[in-house]
Amino acid sequence: MDLRPWLRIRRSGGDAWKASLIVVLILVISAFHFLTSTEHRYLHEIYQRTYYIPILLAAFWYGPVIGVAAAFGVSAIYWIHIRMDWLQAPVYSFNQYAEIILYHAVALTIGILAFRERIQRRRLEETSTELAEAYQRLQTTFEQLRRADRLAALGELSAGIAHEIRNPLGSIKGSIEILESEISEGHPKHEFIEIIKEETSRLNGLVQEFLEFARPPRPSIAAASLNDLIGGTISLVAKEAEQSGIQISEELDQTMPPLSLDSDQIRQVLLNVLLNAIQAMDRGGQLSIRTHYEGWNNRAVVEVSDTGPGVAPDQLEHIFDPFFSTKSNGTGLGLSISHQLVENHGGRIIAVSNPDRGLTLRIELPA
Repeated sequence: MDLRPWLRIRRSGGDAWKASLIVVLILVISAFHFLTSTEHRYLHEIYQRTYYIPILLAAFWYGPVIGVAAAFGVSAIYWIHIRMDWLQAPVYSFNQYAEIILYHAVALTIGILAFRERIQRRRLEETSTELAEAYQRLQTTFEQLRRADRLAALGELSAGIAHEIRNPLGSIKGSIEILESEISEGHPKHEFIEIIKEETSRLNGLVQEFLEFARPPRPSIAAASLNDLIGGTISLVAKEAEQSGIQISEELDQTMPPLSLDSDQIRQVLLNVLLNAIQAMDRGGQLSIRTHYEGWNNRAVVEVSDTGPGVAPDQLEHIFDPFFSTKSNGTGLGLSISHQLVENHGGRIIAVSNPDRGLTLRIELPA
């Protein structure tokens, strides 16, 4: 019988009071034996059977090895008692020696049964844990499938709407350009021409976001420096951050190896994430960008943290859903597009609430 699993179980318990109780019971019962006169044989018969209590406890709590050891200790003390007080009664002495044999048999039997019960319970606990983990993975996969199905449907709808809107926008843009050439800048109606041009440009940008969400292009993979991409993207948003009273800090891992990625797409991801953080801090704050290389899983990690109001826990899981936005004028497509682009690179992007305030977006890319 392999007792190593049992010994591991017992070491993990370490209940000193149990061992103390067993020792105290043996000593107390033995004291009664030695202090009680042999004239009260019926009391000695009670005491010798009371020895089963610490033996059973030792076998049940600690297994067959400790149970037999407890029986051996009881037998040694009881054998001394027999030699001192019962040699004049050979028949009774024989019964007492037989009782010693039963001590060991009971300890071994109960210890083995307890050992098997503990092992079986441990296996059931491990199986229960594995089933819980499998259920969690199944739930995660199911949610991913639901999200993928929802994204596919929204993508088709977005592509159709964007295509239908883009053609009239082209006609509007061409017509405005013709009118602009006929109306001088000093004309009182020239201001309306500029408004129409700005709004048309804004609508065209929105349509472009819909198309990028509906049909993200396949990444064109090439070697690139992630730190250089971050530095270039920060320079693009530095002016807007300064105007909003936001300080930008960098902590870039200089040991980061070159990555195989689509520079334009990852730059777009970084730009979306940085702008989202800046827009979340409308009253100033701190924007932190950190990179590090995780060699154990061969991943490059970018963490973008802000000190904005953050996102409610019940909304955090929807932050990458299309059309979900906590901003009144947001389209809810920037982070959703970023999520798609990162996944197309074999990576992942997750959102985590900061302990004090704000949000951290963690981007993981295969190195």
